[in-house]
Amino acid sequence: MTASSSTGEVSSPVSENKPLPPLKNWFKQFSEALQVMAGTPRILRLVWQSHRQFTAILISANIVLGLAPMAEIWSVKLIIDGVAQCIKTGNFSGTEQANLIGLLVVLALIRLVSSSMEPTVRLVQEQLGDHLVRDINLLILRKANSLVDISVFENPTFHDKLTRAQNEASYRPLAILSNVTAISRSFISLTSMICVLASFQPWLAAAVIALAMPNLIAQIKMQHESWAIQNFEIPEVRKMRYFAEVLTRVETASEIRLFNLGDLFIKKYLDKFAEFQKAHAKLRANHWIRNFILANIAAVGLVASYSYVVFSALRNAISLGSLSMYLTATTQIEYQLEIIIWSIAHLYQGNLFAKNMFDFLEVSSPVVLPATGAAKLVPKKFEHGIRFENVSFHYPDSERKVFENLSFELKAGQSIALVGENGAGKTTIVKLLSRLYEPVSGRILVDGVDLKEYDLTSWRANLSVIFQNYVRFHLTARENIGVGNVDFLDDMERIVSAAERASAVSLIEKFSDKYETMLGKWFSADKGTELSGGEWQKIALSRAFMRAGEGEAQLLILDEPTSALDAQAEYDIYLRFSELTRGKTTLLISHRFSTVKMADVVLLLEKGKIIEQGSHDELMLKNGEYARLYNLQADRYK
Repeated sequence: MTASSSTGEVSSPVSENKPLPPLKNWFKQFSEALQVMAGTPRILRLVWQSHRQFTAILISANIVLGLAPMAEIWSVKLIIDGVAQCIKTGNFSGTEQANLIGLLVVLALIRLVSSSMEPTVRLVQEQLGDHLVRDINLLILRKANSLVDISVFENPTFHDKLTRAQNEASYRPLAILSNVTAISRSFISLTSMICVLASFQPWLAAAVIALAMPNLIAQIKMQHESWAIQNFEIPEVRKMRYFAEVLTRVETASEIRLFNLGDLFIKKYLDKFAEFQKAHAKLRANHWIRNFILANIAAVGLVASYSYVVFSALRNAISLGSLSMYLTATTQIEYQLEIIIWSIAHLYQGNLFAKNMFDFLEVSSPVVLPATGAAKLVPKKFEHGIRFENVSFHYPDSERKVFENLSFELKAGQSIALVGENGAGKTTIVKLLSRLYEPVSGRILVDGVDLKEYDLTSWRANLSVIFQNYVRFHLTARENIGVGNVDFLDDMERIVSAAERASAVSLIEKFSDKYETMLGKWFSADKGTELSGGEWQKIALSRAFMRAGEGEAQLLILDEPTSALDAQAEYDIYLRFSELTRGKTTLLISHRFSTVKMADVVLLLEKGKIIEQGSHDELMLKNGEYARLYNLQADRYK
């Protein structure tokens, strides 16, 4: 059995997008391998925490399986020597037969135990693997959920790390466990076999081990090379996945067919795959040559060891039973060394990948939270309101400033409308208020206190937001609305009230199962109900109003809340605008000036600066840019 490198997996993990240089010498290779292997205990702790009983059973079973080969060959030696002695002396007395029968029974029991242990180990390892995969995925999901801002999610490097972590989570820790299991079992067997062979000829045992060392070093190097090339390719793998998803997602299906783009994206997929496969084919060929040479070295060494043992028997230096035992021990040493080398090499590679999973788990959020116990709770009722004070901001990895020294005030109980062209910074203001981003400089004050000093959970509990790109949850209508305030997910009175405020009741009443109707068809083509853009927006608006009840969220943010609604639905909602926002500090973003005119104050943004502000009537009297834009839009309806 010769170890070979498995490089056909389209997966990885890494540090940066550059493969590490090849290991140059054995000392450097050994020291770096030890550093990489230091991650194994961390994985094993996860294994233990996943299910302690299964882990304990696995350890015990592997100790038994590790000792079984030595017990078996020793029993065979005693049986052969007993038979040979009987033949030599011609003595087949009842005592001699009883001894042989006893040894055969012992051998049968050893085989029975080891045979029953094998499926037991597989069962326990599979069961333990389920728990481990669950816990690893939970670590990744909880880490992603713990990142309180969204800037990291817009960073390609973060997505590379996330992709690597997700790729490996389902099987890499389990593979590490499998390799550790194989190493521990084979090490016990190897140690016992070395003791057997060393009792006959110590230098022979040392020679067999020495012959295995080049293979061990070579396999670690090959696994390192496999990891490096896969690690480097992660961005390319993400591109391949994207091209595949474009062809298979319902959101893109219409345009793909309308513009006949299928062949284009298939070609892009094939081009990337060809690059990917070419690099792997070259690496596999290189590894095959090395493995071929190493296999032949191992074969020559094994034959030489056999020859020495056989000629020792011919000289009557050892008995026939000892001949059988030493030959088997030699074979077992070579076999167990192969398993250990193979497993260590793959354990090394597994740790390289696992390291990147742990790197993802150490990603931190740029949003700085107050120290434990130092965070302030948001006042139950705003007294003054919210003020942007010389706020500057640019997106991560971009030097283009969205704002520079932006200042404005949103007074408590007041409604402000933000208008301006796309890219003026309106939605960015919403994200800053939600603390999904942090200002680069300047402050956002809430009742005179820097927003950073407030407890983040407390602050977000005081926000009710409908985003321009609202989420279409594939849940029931009740859940779609209820997630706006999960504490009241089953409070039908509150859910119906929120739906009424968003003019969604008549829509939901048409569904076969009313509020228990599944929205979207991801999970059930028969029972799921697909909605139009305007209908989804009513559901999203209902969700926003779930948190906007009496004594709940104080700041209501509506980012293009009616963009997908027809004119009648929009009119119905804004006819009740003052009622819906009563007692709430409201920030409204809309391109429709018929909506904007209902706000107390209008801010006109242009290139990150406020160029006009005032009520609708004041700005119309001013006859400036706002009035021009309003009249331009109004002319469309004349």
